[in-house]
Amino acid sequence: MKRTILYIIFLSINIGFCQYRQKAGQPYAEPDLLIWENDTIQIQTFPLYCLSTFDQKNLFDNKEAKPECWGCLKNYIAEWKIINSKLYLSNIYSFNFKKDSIKTDLNKLFPDKIKNNVVLVDWYSGNLFVPKGEHIWMSQSPGFPIYESEWKLIIEKGQIENMELKNGNYYKSIYTESPKNLIAFIENNLDQKSINELKNRKISIYLKTGKSKNDFSISKVKGITDKSLEKKLVEVINKLPNFDYYYRHGEELNIIFLITFMDNRP
Repeated sequence: MKRTILYIIFLSINIGFCQYRQKAGQPYAEPDLLIWENDTIQIQTFPLYCLSTFDQKNLFDNKEAKPECWGCLKNYIAEWKIINSKLYLSNIYSFNFKKDSIKTDLNKLFPDKIKNNVVLVDWYSGNLFVPKGEHIWMSQSPGFPIYESEWKLIIEKGQIENMELKNGNYYKSIYTESPKNLIAFIENNLDQKSINELKNRKISIYLKTGKSKNDFSISKVKGITDKSLEKKLVEVINKLPNFDYYYRHGEELNIIFLITFMDNRP
């Protein structure tokens, strides 16, 4: 009987999330390309932004090159190469290169720097993050991917000084993959009296991810005026053995999962 009642209570459960902007969670932009060890990899670190003379409006000799997506501000895709532990710029394509075939003449843009058709990126000192392995998509389209692993290349004036590989950038718990798993967990941990008190209530719980699968927190509960009942529900959720976590560009992303449930019985 207990299982039947809880199934009805959570029948309309849905899970969504909103990403809070962190240092690691910059807005999505069309990736640049990195050619490294015979692979072409999409990256979302943009060294051109660190060039003091950079102006994307003047990249294509006054040819119109506009991105064909809502909210996209970056009108180019830069191509980079790592050669002998140094970072080089090898091409700058228009956002729609496959359609318009427009690309930058690097000889005009870097007349004193280009050599063998590439430009040493001596203006860039910082980290270059190179994804590796499987990925998941976060946020709405186009969203951005979070990869299982990432290379962190530490660069000083275009020279790679060190490389670090970070594994385990994300963890997807069974409680966000399927609402049924969360339902089953609450069924096994909430007393029958509390279940009855939840009848005809629409309740929303906001769960915030942390640094590890054990470092989640409840940021807010809506729909319960009875503080004692709210406390019981919070205590149950806090007993979850694990929850999601996400890292990108070496830093944690704090993501809020909204869990809403309601008893629809007459």
